[in-house]
Amino acid sequence: MNRPEPLRRTLESLRDADPRPAEALVIDASPEGSARKTVESFQKGPVPLTYIHTEPSLTKQRNIGIDQTSGDVVVFLDDDVRLPSDLFAKLERAYDDASVVGATGWVTEPQPIRAGGPSSFLRRFAVAGSRKHAGRFTRYGYPRYVVAEDTVRDVEFMPGCFMSARRELAAQVRFDENLGAYALAEDEDFSYRLSQRGRLLYLHDVVVVHYKMGFRSYDSRALGRLVVKNRAYLFRKNFPQTPLARMQFWMLLVKLVGHRALNREWSGALGVLEGMATLARREA
Repeated sequence: MNRPEPLRRTLESLRDADPRPAEALVIDASPEGSARKTVESFQKGPVPLTYIHTEPSLTKQRNIGIDQTSGDVVVFLDDDVRLPSDLFAKLERAYDDASVVGATGWVTEPQPIRAGGPSSFLRRFAVAGSRKHAGRFTRYGYPRYVVAEDTVRDVEFMPGCFMSARRELAAQVRFDENLGAYALAEDEDFSYRLSQRGRLLYLHDVVVVHYKMGFRSYDSRALGRLVVKNRAYLFRKNFPQTPLARMQFWMLLVKLVGHRALNREWSGALGVLEGMATLARREA
């Protein structure tokens, strides 16, 4: 969406892969169809490439991709990633195991260092069990991120910039279109529900670079409100509402305010506080 140059680099990664994907779809949600020319410039290349234009909705875009592809496995990529050339060879080996329903890998994100990032001690301290239960959710619906593991492991979630799934199961699970537009945390919701159908693998030797341009273009105050709204919705949807879990969820929201304040992201902190106030009124 509105990122033709990053998309070009991503399509170059697909073109240079060995083996290449059987097909590729670009689902463009920009009102003016900003990806069309970029896609057309690749359509004479070795990868069969289809362009589809739709309304802005990340979850709808992903569901269209599921419905329009024909292979046994569908791979979901953001338009701002760089892929290893052997990506599809390693995915093919993973899916040789019939118990595997989905697979992801190690995602690196070049960006300014922030206090409390996924790989920091502060994050591990704030989210109990981050090392022992890496790749799995807390009882209050927050992911414990996998950070540079050196072995394959079973997980419960995949980062949205690089997910893969058996297409037949993906068509049953689907992405929740109640999470519209930017749809923050839609990847966690989809992959958690998919993980209930079989094994979801983290492949340590598959390294994808994600430039994470979406966060840069989104208003931080609005994003803070959206974080609270979507996490509350998915917590209620997917996890038992025990008193302990609810208490820990509210503690998480307080930590999110503190995290943004620690990084002097005052607008983001204010957005989280506004989201908390709205949630408290709704639950009163």
